[in-house]
Amino acid sequence: MKIKSERIRFILLIAAAVITLVFVTGCKKSGADIYIAGYEELSDGSVVAVYWKNGEITVLSDSSSSVWAASITAAGSDVYIAGLEATDQGRLQALYWKNGQKVTLSDGTNSAWASGIAVSGNDVYVTGREMNSQGRFTAVYWKNGESSVLSEGPLSSMANAVIVKGASTYIAGNDSNGQPAGVKAVYWKDGERIVLSDSTGNAGVSAMVMSGNDLYISGNEDSKAVYWKNGVKTELTDGETISVVNSIAVSGSDVYAAGNEVNDSGKTIAISWKNGDKTVLTESANSGMANAVAVNGADLYVVGRDTDADNVHSAVYWKNGSKTVLPSSSNAVSATANAVFIASGK
Repeated sequence: MKIKSERIRFILLIAAAVITLVFVTGCKKSGADIYIAGYEELSDGSVVAVYWKNGEITVLSDSSSSVWAASITAAGSDVYIAGLEATDQGRLQALYWKNGQKVTLSDGTNSAWASGIAVSGNDVYVTGREMNSQGRFTAVYWKNGESSVLSEGPLSSMANAVIVKGASTYIAGNDSNGQPAGVKAVYWKDGERIVLSDSTGNAGVSAMVMSGNDLYISGNEDSKAVYWKNGVKTELTDGETISVVNSIAVSGSDVYAAGNEVNDSGKTIAISWKNGDKTVLTESANSGMANAVAVNGADLYVVGRDTDADNVHSAVYWKNGSKTVLPSSSNAVSATANAVFIASGK
């Protein structure tokens, strides 16, 4: 069964071509490997999961079903990618790939999808959500394929990101159960839930990173793009414009975020922030999305999607604000980059 990506793009956080530009392997610096994950829509209407390593594309799935890649990490020479697949029964199935080999996490009885992945030693952690008996999604994580429910209750919840540090596991997401009422930005440390948002409206979490002993979590509260450092909130926007923050990265004392904003013309544009200062990444004639951010030394990488005046979608990254279009398969008509991971060289 083929499902158009526009119909479920929101599940990929939060999201997600053919432009004749050359990808330069300047994406790689000082021995660092740059991994980017995403998907392509093909001319037959199907969707395939892909990733790029230093600009070289690898297709993870065939066109027999629609498949998306949502998150990526690497450990040594091993590459791990989390995502989801549309089944013949019209449901979604959570999965991940290790070095291109697919591992199915859910049995297909209920829809489920994976959104975040982390590796610690021989253990693989994947976060996501799975439909419960009330027809609502429940936050779950899988450790080595075994699932655990994070939020008990009749209302919806989801787990979007995971970090493993030492003996502790941190999982960030959204939860509508418990108090205060509404959709809350939360994280779980070793299964214990901590509520981040203090709004009476709605809030959610998009990404998480740890720098030293400091935990940074990006998200939204009402109509504002925000992040929390050790639970203390910083607002990136004032709520006057529609904006979201999809990713966060930290280097030394600098905090970087990436996301989207609706401009005065009604277009969605890609944005990055450094210590609260905003940079517009999308060219004036285009629209775009910034889905993930990473830092390598003095270089800032933001990955996402660029849409030109002819409505052609391209998977792109911006390095220090300069855009590069990632290569696509010969039968691809559009592409989106959802995640980035930098494996620093020695």
